[in-house]
Amino acid sequence: MNQFDEETRKTIVQMAVDDQKHVHEMNKTGLSGSILKDRRGQLCGVTIAVVGLIAAVLIAPYSAFAAGIIGTLDLFGMVALFVAPRVLEGRRNKKAVEDDESQDAE
Repeated sequence: MNQFDEETRKTIVQMAVDDQKHVHEMNKTGLSGSILKDRRGQLCGVTIAVVGLIAAVLIAPYSAFAAGIIGTLDLFGMVALFVAPRVLEGRRNKKAVEDDESQDAE
């Protein structure tokens, strides 16, 4: 960098600073979008679960068996909605750590 004049050095440093700001902004935007997508999915899931429970309550006086099936499926759906993504994320993170460790060993 010493071979360049002062103004050129400032321009190069400013380009690096601007690029880093852009990278941070893109990462922030991507993370925000991912969070909003997850929240939207959870809201849809909760809505479906509540509708399922209401349907089970409304059907119960006419057919306890059908209401039981609807309620059970609804319960499994809620568990799948909220628990399964966390389990899968944990497995993914564990595999990533194992991959990193195997690459470090090489």
